[in-house]
Amino acid sequence: MNNANSELDAWLAGEDLFEQMLPDPEQWVAGFDADRQLVLLKIGPFQRLFLRPGKFTKRFYHQLYPLRIETWPYRQQVKLFEDFCTVDIALDVRFQATLNYVQKNPEILDSINQHIQGLYSPVIEDKINQELSKLADGSWVQKGLAEHEKRIAITVCEVLTQQQIQAEAICHMTVAFVDFPEVQLGKDSVYLHVLKRTFELNEEKNREHQRQQRHNEQQALLAKQQEMEHLKQLAEMQRQIQLVEAEAQIQLLQDKEQQLAQRLEVETRLHAAQTSHEQHLKEMSFEIELRSTQALEARQRSMEAQQVAERLAHEALLADKQTLAEIQRREAAQKRWREAENGGDSHETADD
Repeated sequence: MNNANSELDAWLAGEDLFEQMLPDPEQWVAGFDADRQLVLLKIGPFQRLFLRPGKFTKRFYHQLYPLRIETWPYRQQVKLFEDFCTVDIALDVRFQATLNYVQKNPEILDSINQHIQGLYSPVIEDKINQELSKLADGSWVQKGLAEHEKRIAITVCEVLTQQQIQAEAICHMTVAFVDFPEVQLGKDSVYLHVLKRTFELNEEKNREHQRQQRHNEQQALLAKQQEMEHLKQLAEMQRQIQLVEAEAQIQLLQDKEQQLAQRLEVETRLHAAQTSHEQHLKEMSFEIELRSTQALEARQRSMEAQQVAERLAHEALLADKQTLAEIQRREAAQKRWREAENGGDSHETADD
């Protein structure tokens, strides 16, 4: 009960009830995964995003997108108390997009980290400015800036985490005073405490403004959470529909693949049979052509032999005729010779 009253008193006094609940930025566990990769399954008009599993075989319809851990250095300088002091903020943010965030922004998958920096840079700047506005009361002069550094780091991590972006941040703030460059927080606070008194008049107003602002933020956050829950339900329904469609599409592709395999097998057999038939026809044609050539050569040889025989027979006939003519010529010569001899004998007898 006393604890509840103390919390109520602190709230009425304008103190931040969540200040004691802030985790240490050094203990913030972002849960980064250096090997995180997304797989984009794209088949025609259908596409689906999912994390790359441990045992994964890439297909032609897969595209891999690594979700890298990005380092985002953020620097800002502000001047307080009419430029009496200068505060330098060095905020180093490391972040990594999650599957849920990418599924909400699939069109900028190639430049997801640049998109995050460009989109949330104004938001982070607003959060830093909100925290810097709390420096106006001057209490940090004695206490230092450690709590403010912690709050900035945690707030930035919460902003990104609420958007399904894993993040961790480290904030470091340094202060320089124009007229007192050697002044150190927590040591030389005699003069600096005067600054605190200067802004005490605005303390109640600032507290009320902060309380109203937190109330508005809580209401906006509640409405945002309800909207996100509704969108989450719609996204889950859409995911289930897409999953069913994807399974149907995959089954259809598998059926087509089986049909193509069977068709290829049949075409292969037909091609082999056609090739064998054509080879058989070529062999038959070659055999017929060979036989025809052999028959033609045999006829040519027969005709040549017949021509040789006829030529020899003709030559023999001519030789026989020539021999017969020679015999007849000789017989005629002998006959004339005998007749000539007989005629001479007759003349001699008459002379006698």
